[in-house]
Amino acid sequence: MDIVVANDLKLKKGKSVNRLVTKQWGFSDPEFKRKKRVAGYEVYSIEGKLKGSFTKSFRWIKDKYNHVVCG
Repeated sequence: MDIVVANDLKLKKGKSVNRLVTKQWGFSDPEFKRKKRVAGYEVYSIEGKLKGSFTKSFRWIKDKYNHVVCG
């Protein structure tokens, strides 16, 4: 069940309106910390994919070279 507040914020029943209004943004904000942590996970994921792609490409080049040179 949703409650509509005057400034068109939709809140679940039981949520505090005052907490939303008085909440200030900052580096100690739990949501900011979560987003920063998730962004770090994504960077590690991208690094892993890039490393894997580079390794596979290098292996392919090495195999082609060995096939051409060694027969």
